[in-house]
Amino acid sequence: MNWLTDSPLLPYISVFFGPFVQEDAAVLLAASLSANNPSYFPTMFFVILAGLILSDIWKYWIGWAALKNDRARAFAEKKHVIDLKDKVQRYTLVTLFGARFIPLARVPAYVACGFFRVNYAKFCLIIALTATIYTLIIFAICHLLGEVMGEQFEWLLPIIGVSAAFIFVAIQILRRKYRRKTDIGDA
Repeated sequence: MNWLTDSPLLPYISVFFGPFVQEDAAVLLAASLSANNPSYFPTMFFVILAGLILSDIWKYWIGWAALKNDRARAFAEKKHVIDLKDKVQRYTLVTLFGARFIPLARVPAYVACGFFRVNYAKFCLIIALTATIYTLIIFAICHLLGEVMGEQFEWLLPIIGVSAAFIFVAIQILRRKYRRKTDIGDA
């Protein structure tokens, strides 16, 4: 008996640590597991939520630690950076709410909050709020699709996930090519 592969805890462990690798995929995995097997709900919801919050909170400390570097401190004293710092501190809720739902904005926004010394308790509270809203939305969609589609949902969700990943990668490649053409045209 292989304790790792036969463990009933394996899905929970995978879902908890999944956000440290790729948040959206982990939330979608947790929601689809929950929708396909009702015995996973509500535990799976709370496990992914805890993993999501912890995976986001540690990113704050990357920005905070960067200020220990002389070059980073010098960069933080530039006028445009100070202006951005003021905006992030003044509009923390809007910044973090937007970062939660705008692709590729999470990590830079969370690191910036640490770099700009946003109040840590405020940061954690907003992260927990946005993670809960995001997780609720994904779980609701997956459970609704599971109810509507029934057995078809089990094989359709991986197709949707792979398609979404393909579209995301294609958009990033096209953006990069467009930027290169723009950069070459400006030179």
